[in-house]
Amino acid sequence: MPEIPGLKLAPNWTSAAGALEGILAHLGQPLPRHAIMGLTGHAWHFCLGTRAGVAALPSGPADLDWGPMVGRYERTGFRWERFAADVPRGGGEHPDRAAAVAWATAHLDAGRPLIGWDFHLHEHAIVYGYSRERAGFLVHDILSEEVGPFVPWDAWPSGVAGIELFAPVAPVEVDPVEAVAGSLETALLCFAGADGPEDSQPRGTAGMTAWAEVLEGEAEVDRAGNAYTLAVLQAARMDGAAFLADIADSIPDLAGPLGAAARAIQEQVKALAPLITLFPFPTGGHGNVNNPGLRRAAAMALRRAAQHERSAAAAIAEALAMFAE
Repeated sequence: MPEIPGLKLAPNWTSAAGALEGILAHLGQPLPRHAIMGLTGHAWHFCLGTRAGVAALPSGPADLDWGPMVGRYERTGFRWERFAADVPRGGGEHPDRAAAVAWATAHLDAGRPLIGWDFHLHEHAIVYGYSRERAGFLVHDILSEEVGPFVPWDAWPSGVAGIELFAPVAPVEVDPVEAVAGSLETALLCFAGADGPEDSQPRGTAGMTAWAEVLEGEAEVDRAGNAYTLAVLQAARMDGAAFLADIADSIPDLAGPLGAAARAIQEQVKALAPLITLFPFPTGGHGNVNNPGLRRAAAMALRRAAQHERSAAAAIAEALAMFAE
């Protein structure tokens, strides 16, 4: 039973970044959480998960275009490969599932741990081993300590989002200036809502305004998903603010606009803070999400948060223009 010891998911509401942090530490190239979040763009993603008239579903935080993450993950110092396939939820044989298992086990045999999606739950995990005898993976995710690491291949994926796997192939030299410029471009892409598929779900800064509009109306809001989306969003933006502040300190010529961007995101975090209390995860505040007065107050806070993000975007655009000079 091949197994790579010593791997552990790092604490992070964005579980893909937590898996990435754990793998980088194992590979001897650790980075702080806020650097990983900022370099990869995970700090800036937002999608208001919406389906069948219900808003703020818990699927939103992971609903993005995962293809470009190969290049964004490379900013952390490793070249990555990706395996993706649309496979029905667990149960029975499927050729793409068999191909994914073959791809994953080859990387694991070579000593490469994987970032993978949707094992014990709809989150990312570290895949660190497998058993051919039992026909399954060994994974570390937020449930592994409770239910154990084993996940049968024929029960994976557990949901309907399909298979996503990432493998670190080799270390690469990263130009720090190019990495910073790329990460800032990614931030603007995310704010514009262009980091996900073109569907009807609100994304980016406009997605926060859409969230406010939902709360001002009478549409159904998923209680647990609303709380989860808020928690992921605030934690991500906290890391994003720290990342921008670090860059501002490291590149004095850009300290003005990037410092302003960091402060704007810090104000955004403050605007979101009351909502974390109003809609705590996992309960979601029980009936708060259906209280008209509380919904209006939450909508006002989201509009303030969106405005701070627009200020940050303008400052980041200014910094990128200075890069080009």
